[in-house]
Amino acid sequence: MLNQYRYHAGQFQQDFSVFLLTGSDVFSFLQNQSTVDVKLLSERSFHLAAFLDPQGRTECYGWLLRENQDFLYLVPKALTEEALERLNRYLISEDVTIEGPSPEVWNIALGPEASLSEGYEGILFDEKAFFSREPLADVPHMPDELVDDWRALSGWPSFSGEGFTKEIINNQRLFDLAVIMNKGCYPGQETVSKIATRRGAAYAPILLEVSESLEAGEIANFGKKIGKITSTHKWEDKFYAEAVLLRDFRVAGMKVNFTLGEKNYTGTVRYYPLIKGSSSDKARELFYEATNHFMADRHEEAEAGLRLAIKLDPTFADAYESLGVMLGRLERFQEAVAVMEELSRIDPSSVLAHTNMSLFLMRLGKIDEAEEQKSMATVKSFQQFGKEAEMKEALESEKKARLAEWEQRESMFLQVLEIDEEDTLANYGIGSIAVEKGEWERAKRHLEKVLAADPKYSVAYLALGKAYQALGLKDEARATWKEGVAVAAARGDLMPANQMHSELERL
Repeated sequence: MLNQYRYHAGQFQQDFSVFLLTGSDVFSFLQNQSTVDVKLLSERSFHLAAFLDPQGRTECYGWLLRENQDFLYLVPKALTEEALERLNRYLISEDVTIEGPSPEVWNIALGPEASLSEGYEGILFDEKAFFSREPLADVPHMPDELVDDWRALSGWPSFSGEGFTKEIINNQRLFDLAVIMNKGCYPGQETVSKIATRRGAAYAPILLEVSESLEAGEIANFGKKIGKITSTHKWEDKFYAEAVLLRDFRVAGMKVNFTLGEKNYTGTVRYYPLIKGSSSDKARELFYEATNHFMADRHEEAEAGLRLAIKLDPTFADAYESLGVMLGRLERFQEAVAVMEELSRIDPSSVLAHTNMSLFLMRLGKIDEAEEQKSMATVKSFQQFGKEAEMKEALESEKKARLAEWEQRESMFLQVLEIDEEDTLANYGIGSIAVEKGEWERAKRHLEKVLAADPKYSVAYLALGKAYQALGLKDEARATWKEGVAVAAARGDLMPANQMHSELERL
């Protein structure tokens, strides 16, 4: 049911406390006080914005709407007093007038087909969305429970503000949604930046994919508290628990064993947003579904899915090709030709567009047109061969440049090792270059030295595991990556941690 709104559009209503901010200094005031770069807000747009205390703790959040040089701030009703006090606290000599709060009901529409000339446009739940005082005509209303599931699985904060706690914003999903890191100073900014650029938040929100709906409560691993679960939501026959989890366990795809109450569970870490909002992501979802429908001879469902995928992403060449081939197999040759003409338009280099058109026109008895398309397919094939030759030449040139770069870097690292053969940076440099070159024994030798000298050098675990795997030492690779995931996660180095976890899954 949720996908109907994701693929088209839906709307719902929400109560807010609304503040109107006006005056000649309102722009600079909001720029200096909120987590949002107000310069990025265009006319009649919106963005989630938070206000912090000097220690980086969130005091209130809401949606900032720009109209010309004035701003509306839509705040969850539970945070009305906090917002009023926070807005006025730093208002000293600026020419800013704050009117409100006034209770108002707003309409929120989202999805690819949502459109409104008088609304405020922005992103909500990873989707294009509109805020408006008036409902959108011809856009269906969504049930409250479905809205809450969509909100939670995308990681957006509560519209009501209920359950909100004042804590460091880095520990909240608000950090990803409301903080613009390079915007400049505001109260709490120094603390927020320090946490973000060092190891990241000790506890931060993620989703745990679990086997059943779980109650809210603290969770532990071998008796040690590792976080808490706040709620569970179901989507596509799977359960996802909203959780705040310790840094060591926040690795995408990692299986986490934990105790909640008296029972033991296993959950798989999933990052936000679980439900993707881009048109290309949704088009690809539909494409795979349509492929399964076609293989099961559910042709109507397959056709509907492919046409919707093309509507969402008009440049999706694979969807055109699959739709055309399917129509051809169903002997709807004229329609198949039209689809292949569209494919040729959006991908002028496509050989298959002309090859398939030739086959379909032949079945329609249009021999001359079929021969013309066959000739065009041949021409496009030769053009492709020419491009492949150019690509090979470019790759060869790139390879030579890469070899020259390797030699230069190796020379630098070798000079360091002549002075100190245990230098970790130089050994890692040589080891990582050896991995790139496929010199696995050499890589193993240098990378083992790195970890012997510095067991917390997280990226070295990733490279050494690759060397072990290439040498056929799978047990060593597995053990290295497992240790590396733990080290990297504890240090907040989530990129190598995620890469090592992926390598473990493949292994």
